[in-house]
Amino acid sequence: MNRIVIRLGIFLLALIASPAILVEASSHMQEPDTIRTVLLGAEPDYPPYCLLDENGKPVGFAVDLFRAAAEAVHLNVKVKLGPWVSLKKDLAEGAIEALPIVGRTPEREVLYDFTIPYIQLHGAIFVRRDNQDIHSLADLKNKEILVMKGDVADEFVRRERISDRIYTTTTFDEAFTKLAAGEGDAVITQRIIGLKIMERLNLQTVVPLKAPLPEFRQEFCFAVQKGNEALLAQLNEGLSIVMANGTYKAIHQKWFGPAFQEHFTKADLLKVVLWIFVPLLVVLSLLWIVLLRKEVGKRTRHLNEEIIEHKKTWRVLQEQQSRLKESEEQIRLLLNSTAEGIYGTDTRGNCTFINQSALKALGYEDRSQVIGRNMHKLIHHTKTDGSYYETAACDIRRAFSSGTGIHNEDDVFWRADGSCFPTEFFSYPIHKNEEIVGLVVTFWDITERKRSERELLALKANLEIEVAQRTAELEEKVQKLDKSQRALLYMVEDLNQVSKEVNEERRKLELSNKELDAFTYSVSHDLRAPLRAINGYSDFLLEDYADKLDDEGKRFLRVIQNNASKMDRLITDMLNLSRISRAEMRMSKVDMGKVAKSIFQELASRKEQEQFVLEISAMPEIACDYSLIKQVWQNLIGNALKYSEKSGVKKIEIGSWEEGGEQVFFIRDYGAGFNPKYQDKLFGVFQRLHTEKEFKGTGVGLAIVQRIVSRHGGQVWAKSELQEGATFYFSLNGA
Repeated sequence: MNRIVIRLGIFLLALIASPAILVEASSHMQEPDTIRTVLLGAEPDYPPYCLLDENGKPVGFAVDLFRAAAEAVHLNVKVKLGPWVSLKKDLAEGAIEALPIVGRTPEREVLYDFTIPYIQLHGAIFVRRDNQDIHSLADLKNKEILVMKGDVADEFVRRERISDRIYTTTTFDEAFTKLAAGEGDAVITQRIIGLKIMERLNLQTVVPLKAPLPEFRQEFCFAVQKGNEALLAQLNEGLSIVMANGTYKAIHQKWFGPAFQEHFTKADLLKVVLWIFVPLLVVLSLLWIVLLRKEVGKRTRHLNEEIIEHKKTWRVLQEQQSRLKESEEQIRLLLNSTAEGIYGTDTRGNCTFINQSALKALGYEDRSQVIGRNMHKLIHHTKTDGSYYETAACDIRRAFSSGTGIHNEDDVFWRADGSCFPTEFFSYPIHKNEEIVGLVVTFWDITERKRSERELLALKANLEIEVAQRTAELEEKVQKLDKSQRALLYMVEDLNQVSKEVNEERRKLELSNKELDAFTYSVSHDLRAPLRAINGYSDFLLEDYADKLDDEGKRFLRVIQNNASKMDRLITDMLNLSRISRAEMRMSKVDMGKVAKSIFQELASRKEQEQFVLEISAMPEIACDYSLIKQVWQNLIGNALKYSEKSGVKKIEIGSWEEGGEQVFFIRDYGAGFNPKYQDKLFGVFQRLHTEKEFKGTGVGLAIVQRIVSRHGGQVWAKSELQEGATFYFSLNGA
C-alpha cells in the first residue's frame, strides 16, 4: 500500500508541476524588467520552523524552504517579523503576501489559498512530569488547556470541544513556561515543536504523553491571500522544483537531521531490553545481541508507526462511510450519463458493471438481467454470417492475452429480443497489482453509419449507370453526323476528353474529401479514446481505491479529469477549425444588428445581462453565410464578456461604417485588453496573450474568426492596450 501511495504522489506532483511550467512560459512573454519581491510574514520564536539566528536574521525550516522555492521561480523574499495573531490578520487584509508554515484547516480555507502540503505533523499532549490524572485526550475534559492564540491547536481544541477551560498565550514559549510553573494542566501542540521548545528552554519538569494524538494530525503548506492565484501557481512550481532537485531534502536534513528522534528515559529503554532481548542471551553472542537490538528497535518503531496509521485510517474510514456512498452514487450517475455503452467483466467473462446506455442499446430494462451473466454468450455469440462465435476466438477477450486495448470497427452485438446491430467497440484490460482482473468494453451502435455507407455506394452505382447511358447516347448521335460535321465531331471529342479530365479531377477531389473526413473521424475518435481511458481509470481509481486515498489524493484525480476534459474541448475546437475551410458557403442577406443582439442574449448569463451596458449602433444587412458569420459574433462577444469579467467598467459597444466599398464592423470592450507588442500572434492557432489562470480558453477562437472572415474576402484586426480594453474589427464586401 505504501508503494502505491508513493508512486501516486510522484505522478500527481508531475501533473501539478506541468501546468505551473506552462504558466511560467506564458508569463515570460510579459516578464518585467526587475525581479518581483514577495513580502513574507514570519514569527521570531516558532522553532524549528521560524526563528532568528545569532545575527537576528529570520531562519528556520519553513523560512529557508520558502526562500528556496521563491528563488527557483525567480522571486525575491522580504521578511516581516511579528506575532502569529498579527501575521494572520495581515495576510487576510493583504498587508503581507504569504506565510511560510500554515496548517490547512476548514476555518483557514475561508481566508487563504494553500499550496501543496510539504510536511505533515502529529499532535501531542504535554503535561508536568508529576501529573497522574491525564493519560489521553478524554482525560482533558474540564482541565485547563494552554494553547497559542490563533494556532491550529487553538482551532482544534475549540472545534472538537476538548474542554471548556481553554487559555491562550501569545507564544508557545509562554504556554510551556506557565505549564512548568504550575499554571494550567496541559499544552497541546505538534510533538516536534513541543520537544524543540522544551530543549531550548531546558524544561525538565514537562513531558509529552506517550499515547499518540492522531485526531490532531495536520498538513502544513505555504499560504497566500485568497484569490492570489498567480503567486500560488509560482509557489507550487517552486515547491515542485526543490522537491525534485534535492533542495528540500537538504533543508530538512539541516533542521531535523537524518530522522527526528523523541527522547526515551532510561527506565523505558530498560523495559524494552528486558522484554525483547533477555531470552536471546542464552543462545546468542554479545555481537549478535548488539546487532539484533538495532534491528528490533528499527522494526519496532516502524511497527508502531504503522499501527498508528492503521488506527487513523480506520477512524477516517468510519467517519467518511456516508461520503463514500454519496461519491459512489455520483460516479454511477456520471457513468450512466455517457452516450457510449460501457460494461465490464471479470476474468471469466461475467458482467461486473454496465451503464444505462449499454442496457438500452442491448434491449434490457434492468442491470439485474445482465450482472453476473457471461457477456460473450449473451451478446456476442454469433458472427455476422450466422455462424457460432467460439469464446476462445472472441476479439473482446483477446485483450486478456495481449494485455493491451483491442479495437474492432465492424462487428455485431445481439439484443435481448434476438435481433442484432452493427457495432464498433474498444476492449481494455483492467489491471490490479500488476495483474489483469477483468475487462472494460466501450461500444457504439453504428447502424446509421452503415446505412449512410450503403446509400453512398448506391449513389455511386447509379451515377456510373447514368454516365454510361449518357455516353452511349452521345456515341449514337455522333454516328448520325455526316461528313460535313466531322470537324465538329473532333471538337466534341476534345470536349469529351476535357470532360473526362475534369471528372477525373472531381473524382480525385471527392476521394480527397472522403480521406479528409476519414482523418477527421479518426482524430475525433483516436485522440478521444485515450482521454476516455484516463477518465475511466480515474473513475475506477476513485471507486476501487477510495479507501486508500485521502481527500488531497482524490482532489488530484479530479485535476486529472478536468485536464482530460480540457483536452477534449481542444480537440473539438481543432475539428471545428478544420471544417470551416471545407464548409460549403450559403450566401444570404443577414441583419448583423439582430445577430449580434441575439448572440449576446444567448451567451450572457442573467447576472451579466444586468451588469453589462450593451450599445449596438444601426448596422446594414449584408450578404454572407449566416452560420459562419454567427460563429464570428459568438467568439468576439464571448471574448468581450470573458475579458471584462474583472473590469470595473462593464460595457460593450458594437457598430459599423462603410469604407472603400466595404462594410467595417467593430466590437469594443473595456476589459483586460492585451499588450500590442504581441498583436501579430493574436489570430494564430493556440496563441494566447493571457494565462489559463487569468482567463479560460484554448486559443482557437480568434483563429476561427480570421478564417471565416478570409473566406468572405475580408480582413480582421484589433487595437488594444493592457487594462484599457480592446477593439476588434472585421471587413466584409457584400451588399
